[in-house]
Amino acid sequence: MRVVHDPSVGWISDSWVQEVEPGRATFSVLRIPLDYAVSYRPGTRFGPQALVAALNELSLYCTDKRVSLADARFLDLGEVDVVHSLEETHRNVARAAASAPPGTSPIFLGGDHSITDPIVRGLMERSSERKIGLVVFDAHLDSREPVSGKEHSGNWMHTLGDVVDYDAVAQLGIGSYLYSEEYMQRAESSGVMVWTPYEIRKAGWPQVLERVVDHVTGAADCVYVSVDIDCVDQAFAPGTSASNPSGFLPYEVIDAAFELSASVDVAGFDLVEVSPPLDRLESTVRVGASIVLNHVAGVVARRARLEQRAESPTEEVV
Repeated sequence: MRVVHDPSVGWISDSWVQEVEPGRATFSVLRIPLDYAVSYRPGTRFGPQALVAALNELSLYCTDKRVSLADARFLDLGEVDVVHSLEETHRNVARAAASAPPGTSPIFLGGDHSITDPIVRGLMERSSERKIGLVVFDAHLDSREPVSGKEHSGNWMHTLGDVVDYDAVAQLGIGSYLYSEEYMQRAESSGVMVWTPYEIRKAGWPQVLERVVDHVTGAADCVYVSVDIDCVDQAFAPGTSASNPSGFLPYEVIDAAFELSASVDVAGFDLVEVSPPLDRLESTVRVGASIVLNHVAGVVARRARLEQRAESPTEEVV
């Protein structure tokens, strides 16, 4: 529903296309309605459609960052076929990620966080010559040992270890009271850069993001960004499986998504764990849509900067 009717305002709802349009920033959007692997309360299967609906209510101008998205286009890749087998569904996710159209910036809307494992594998197949690093916003380490018959979204960071270099991974927002000191030590000793909300508040976001970018890009060619909505404090994002009482304020994640996407080559982006049945007043899905919009604005801003640089190369000094 559009709250204003003004011909000067463009809408995301009018910017969906059926094929890639040359010369435009095109974001291919894949919905993954999966919550078989949700770690606590189900309902995230309804997240993707709710996020698309919320995005369609937003305009093509990121007012906060003063970035126009008028030339951005959104390519609907539909939904992944979710079947009654987590293993087979993950294979479907990986195939879909690998087949994202060239020249597009992939966005994946979940769904539980287990989908990030097959997405990253699929993107590695899509761009086998590039090494992908990860920046993850999450309250949980998601590094538990898999247990056969009890698969859940709390071990995808562990299962990705056979294809991901942990020296190119950063986790921001880790603060859930569900782990032991051993988990933190194991993550950091393997090379993962871990920041808790308390540490980020003390150090300041600009300094933290600079260090995160240096850490990840020092060991990778591009970056995959994954945002679990439970990294946001439960006062603002109650609609999620395992809500978090010590999380970020919404603007912190919204701004960080923009800054990252404006500064690094993002190979893909996901927003997961939004659960509409648990979402009071649709506050969670609105925060999620804002995070996605700011990621898009960041990609557009970086693209514009690179194009301007190519058109006006610095003159050589003789």
